[in-house]
Amino acid sequence: MGEEARIRDAFSAQSAVRRHLEAQYGADKIKNVKFTRVWYSTGARMDVWEVEGDITVKKGLIGKEVRHFKFQIDPITGNIVGFEG
Repeated sequence: MGEEARIRDAFSAQSAVRRHLEAQYGADKIKNVKFTRVWYSTGARMDVWEVEGDITVKKGLIGKEVRHFKFQIDPITGNIVGFEG
């Protein structure tokens, strides 16, 4: 993520993930993003926002693919520090 922004709430965490997904797949390829869980997790090394959900991506002319994702976001910088999916 190019810009640094403090992540203060769940909506900000979802926005950061959406920006990352648009950069990864292309905004025109994303059909739907559904967030299923968003929570703040404290840890020994660092605290993170964790965001889970499903993304529907266009494939070809009429095809689509649903993928599950899980991101960990640094609440101070807004950078993605972990990713699954």
